[in-house]
Amino acid sequence: MKKNIFSTIITLIAMLAVPVKSTLAAETDSISQKAQQFLEQQYQKTAPMARTVVRVSPLAPTLDKRRCNGPISFIHAPGRATRITAKAICNQPVWTIFISATIEQWQPVVVSSRALSKGTILGDSDIYLKEYDTKSLSSAYFTNPGELIGREVKRSLASNQIISPTLVEKRLLIRKGDLVYIEARKGAMTVRMTGTAEQDGSLGEQISVINSRSGKQVYGYVKSQGVVSVNGQ
Repeated sequence: MKKNIFSTIITLIAMLAVPVKSTLAAETDSISQKAQQFLEQQYQKTAPMARTVVRVSPLAPTLDKRRCNGPISFIHAPGRATRITAKAICNQPVWTIFISATIEQWQPVVVSSRALSKGTILGDSDIYLKEYDTKSLSSAYFTNPGELIGREVKRSLASNQIISPTLVEKRLLIRKGDLVYIEARKGAMTVRMTGTAEQDGSLGEQISVINSRSGKQVYGYVKSQGVVSVNGQ
């Protein structure tokens, strides 16, 4: 009987010891470890789709394990800089430590798959995605290849070059006042009518057109040169 009671007590002590041990382990996190966790959370909010890498500069051991009798708070506002400084603040006892770190945010960026000459109309085979640390890029970039399909290259591009908005422009397939075909599909049948474009349009854009026969305004998507589809892209 005494043996059973003793075994039960030992089991209870073992069960209770688990959360206590976890709590103590969590409290032994260094200031630099806590700073890294804080910075990762802050920068992941600014670019949820990016792979965020935070490298905190080592602190002197006496600073990294500095005692605080309450929660340590961190202050830093994410920006475009790759090298940053954050503040660790304790209220009891009162102290402040400045922590340096480097930030990288890697994500797929649209680049040219080959050398492209001025005037090229971009298609699927002309572009692909390559991962870059976007915090180190000085110019704007595209992350969605679909945004570039049908755009015209404004000046020659080298192979594997990041395509920025200044390097391409939308190619107008329809201009305001153009006589266009309004195309409507019903089952296997396609009906074409003529109309006048009320605005400019590039591939896939929705524009308004005046039906020549009825005089009514209709909306359709630019399908090709001089053709607007009312059934969608």
